[in-house]
Amino acid sequence: MLDSLASSTYNAIEQLHTVTDQGNIHQMTDQTLYAVEGESEIFQEAVASAKATFKFFWRELSWERRRVVPGLDLAAVKVSFGVNTSDPLSPSVEHMWVTDVDFDGENLSGVLMSEPHWVKSLAAGDQVSVPFVDLNDWIYVLGGRAFGGFTVDALRSTMAPVERDEHDAAWGIDFAEAGVIELVPPARGQEPLMFTRGLDTPSDRHALAKLERIEHPMSLNVQDMIEQGLEDDPELISDYDQSGRLLLHREVLAGNHDFVYALLRRGADPQATDSYGRTSFSLAQLAGWPRVITVLETGEPAPQFADQSVGFPAWPIGVGLVVIALSALYFIYFRSWLNGYSPINSYFLGSVGFATCVWVVGQGLVLCTGPWYFRLRERTPMWGNARALDLICTVGGFTIATWAYDLLTRYFLGFH
Repeated sequence: MLDSLASSTYNAIEQLHTVTDQGNIHQMTDQTLYAVEGESEIFQEAVASAKATFKFFWRELSWERRRVVPGLDLAAVKVSFGVNTSDPLSPSVEHMWVTDVDFDGENLSGVLMSEPHWVKSLAAGDQVSVPFVDLNDWIYVLGGRAFGGFTVDALRSTMAPVERDEHDAAWGIDFAEAGVIELVPPARGQEPLMFTRGLDTPSDRHALAKLERIEHPMSLNVQDMIEQGLEDDPELISDYDQSGRLLLHREVLAGNHDFVYALLRRGADPQATDSYGRTSFSLAQLAGWPRVITVLETGEPAPQFADQSVGFPAWPIGVGLVVIALSALYFIYFRSWLNGYSPINSYFLGSVGFATCVWVVGQGLVLCTGPWYFRLRERTPMWGNARALDLICTVGGFTIATWAYDLLTRYFLGFH
């Protein structure tokens, strides 16, 4: 699935992201930064946000590799490659997408997805490796839904609605509203966490703090299997991989607190260094995982974000609401109408009660059908303290239900 989806998006990716403007290379301390002349502030902002949130991409990939059946449709990073040419019209860098991503805390590596225009030493399908500072963006796709994609969103925000629809159709991916980014899928039955591209609002900061302090859902679900695996094969704790990293180093970098705690309890050495001479603590600081830093400092598990749940499904609650509301409609209203009398003496109270039951049915159906409503809701503007879609559905639903009550009363009883 990954290969087929990746190949289907090569042309769109090449068209949208491989051509850069003429630029200069600036040396700042020990890092090479590519500043592209004419590049708008929104693209610079997008790149900064992508780098700041890359850890969530990497955590998702750490669990994707443990899935028996792959869950992601696509996972890729966009990086800058220096252009070495005497052509004065060529850009200084070329931005290209890379898949099959690996990350060791210093460098990104993977497979180049498309043919370069300017970097003649590379071709699609080549193995490449670049320092993390050259990262421009990341994206993964789960169930057809895009997560990340900051520079993609910056580009979409400059388009007219028709052009944006054509862009999205070329990718074949469901993006959020322009200017809005999702970093991780929502837990079942919960609203998705939405971010602005600049990550600069109080809501953004609160949501980021939350994401940094909760476990990946797979970690919560497979912890017993992890514990059993470490008990059955203790050498997993002390063996270095081909890249010179311990399992502890890899889990620290991915932010998997519960896995790290399980390793520490079984004797993993937090002072052991990787091939770059870094300890687990320095890797945790580099990645920016507060709970992992705490457990390495204290040896005790760090509390999760207060409102994290293990993802209890909302559909049973939704089914319950639908059953209760439909039962009330039948026993209070329809049975009365069928027997030839008004269910409630007051027309006003009767219509309000009927509309309330219909509204509860609607709420139950939303909970039964997953997060689609919440995603659509986030694409509508705020009207006061509420989302436009919530107000439209509530007011529209009560209006239609009141009209239906009047119509049904006239039909069954011949009066209102």
